[in-house]
Amino acid sequence: MVFNRFNISILIQILLIAITSLAFIWTIHREYMLITSSTLGLIWIGQILYLFYYVNRIHRDLYRFIEAFRNQDTSLFFKISRNNEYLKGLYNNFNEIIKNFRLVRIEKEIEHHFFRATVEHVGSGLLAYDDQGDIRLINKAALNLLNLELLNNINNLDVSYPDLSETLKTIRADGQHFLKLPVGNELKHISVKVSEIKLGDDRIKLLAFQDISREIDRSEVEAWQKLIRVLTHEIMNTVSPINLLSGSLINIFEENGKKKPLAVIDDQSIENVLLGLHTILKRSSGLARFIETYRNLTKIPEPGIAIFKVSRILNPVRTLLTEDLRKADIELAISITPPDLTLAADEKLVEQVLINLIKNSIEALENVEKASITVNAFKNEGAVCITVTDNGKGIPSEVLENIFVPFFTTKKNGSGIGLSISRQIMQMHNGTIKMKSEPGKGTMFSLEF
Repeated sequence: MVFNRFNISILIQILLIAITSLAFIWTIHREYMLITSSTLGLIWIGQILYLFYYVNRIHRDLYRFIEAFRNQDTSLFFKISRNNEYLKGLYNNFNEIIKNFRLVRIEKEIEHHFFRATVEHVGSGLLAYDDQGDIRLINKAALNLLNLELLNNINNLDVSYPDLSETLKTIRADGQHFLKLPVGNELKHISVKVSEIKLGDDRIKLLAFQDISREIDRSEVEAWQKLIRVLTHEIMNTVSPINLLSGSLINIFEENGKKKPLAVIDDQSIENVLLGLHTILKRSSGLARFIETYRNLTKIPEPGIAIFKVSRILNPVRTLLTEDLRKADIELAISITPPDLTLAADEKLVEQVLINLIKNSIEALENVEKASITVNAFKNEGAVCITVTDNGKGIPSEVLENIFVPFFTTKKNGSGIGLSISRQIMQMHNGTIKMKSEPGKGTMFSLEF
């Protein structure tokens, strides 16, 4: 409707100019109409100038409107006068659009302030940066955690924490990493989780920092308490019988603190002494083996990381355990997807973990009909996963929480360090080992690198 009026107005002005032009041409050759022709000429020029002014004004107002949008200026207002009442609808629409844009901008600013306030009150540290490393967002929790006043670029972290920026960049999206940072005079344990966001053409990485020092300290204390209970139990089981047996042997040769005469010591007494000494030797040897086992738990070598095909460790493990599987009548199935799946790790240490897990499954499948073990290797969201699943008896819930505690075992002849060593090896690879088990349905161990 607005543009119809505008077109009609232009058309009328063009027709008037045309009529005035024809009248001017008709009068110009008549001398007695000199004044009339002069007047018509002036009117004709005035009409052309007015048409130019009219079109230019519309162009200028459109330009002002577009510039206001481009510069996000919501203060512009088109005043409607009697002279431009025929464009009343157009200017009203302009003013309405600017008003709505102003409301949208106000709502956006309110949402932005709400978002900023929410981010600032979150207990976790949040940091977002783009491909150039420029910081797009950082809250006070992150600055306080890193003991910084200001951070403009992710690479500036290296000033206070050498190589930290590179470490953060290597954490894959949806991955988690654990750091130890010397912040001030305190060593902090920090969990970092990374997400990736696409904003237009920009790729933004969002890092969530969490100080888990207290949780780590609490977990370490609990782990030490469990370990001490196990060590105390094992040592006391050895020392107490030795202590009692030693007292009994002393009583064979002493009475009331005095040596017995040799005449009263018969062959039976000598046999009892020898039996006691053999028992002491056996118990002390067992304690020595226990201590040696503890030493093995604490001297795992640093992993030598190299890239290799997963099939290079799974196939030899199958060959190594073929006889054990045959004797136990257990079927072992191995699946690798894709067949040329590769892993960056220490080949020998990962092989040791897999041997531990499969041997555990073999023992869990004792007296189970149609016993089977399945090993699957695959890629999941950028991580390499290896699962070992059996259809055995499963693990009772009361045992699950202690399954990775050193020396904890439910097996008659078990050492209780296999799973502890396996977890240590996975932690040294910055990986995880998880377990799911249900009594009567089996157990699954998952390795994620």
